[in-house]
Amino acid sequence: MNIHNKQSFSKVPRRKLVDEVLEQLQTKIFSGQYQVGDRLPTEPQLMKELGVGRSTLREAVKILVHANVLEVKQGKGTRIKSLSFTQDSFETRLQTADINHIYEAREMLDLQVAMLAAQRRTDEDLLKMKGHLDKRKKELEKGNYAEYIEADIQFHLSIAEASKNNVLMDLYQSFVPVLRHTLSQLILKTVDYKDNSTIHENLFTAILNGDTEQAKKYAGQNLELT
Repeated sequence: MNIHNKQSFSKVPRRKLVDEVLEQLQTKIFSGQYQVGDRLPTEPQLMKELGVGRSTLREAVKILVHANVLEVKQGKGTRIKSLSFTQDSFETRLQTADINHIYEAREMLDLQVAMLAAQRRTDEDLLKMKGHLDKRKKELEKGNYAEYIEADIQFHLSIAEASKNNVLMDLYQSFVPVLRHTLSQLILKTVDYKDNSTIHENLFTAILNGDTEQAKKYAGQNLELT
């Protein structure tokens, strides 16, 4: 079945373009008319039907790819991979783990690396964190959600790196797929997605100042949002 045989998309007249494109694509994909394996219209066709540019369309498609809804294959176009928000790129034990157990493990890990980073960070570590933090904010303001997610992940990974504990760093790396998946789902499920960057800025400041208690506090607050 091919989506171009269905009702055309409408032009995007308002709001942040990526948000509107995501909303229309999700409505179309999850309308009940399509099956796994169905191919989306070509990129030029979607650009014309949605009335948006290539970068905006690709940004929306990236989020749906991260959320495991779409897959893009060179020469084969973009197809529907799943009609539910599932996750397939994670270690076997975490694939089947209770979500509450995952959050408990993440909480322990995030609080510990934040505390150690506040104690052990170097000037080079701080420069890395600040660079990722600035990029995170910039990409969110522009609506570049895939780049925003990657910058967010790199910010947290730079904190783990600053802990100077290679075991914790490896553990944090193993959570990257789940972090990417979770953030993509939040964007897809929230109309006009907004982010409280203040918590991340406060977390950075706490690490900069070597304040372990404040670092743990803001790391915990960030987890409450996800």
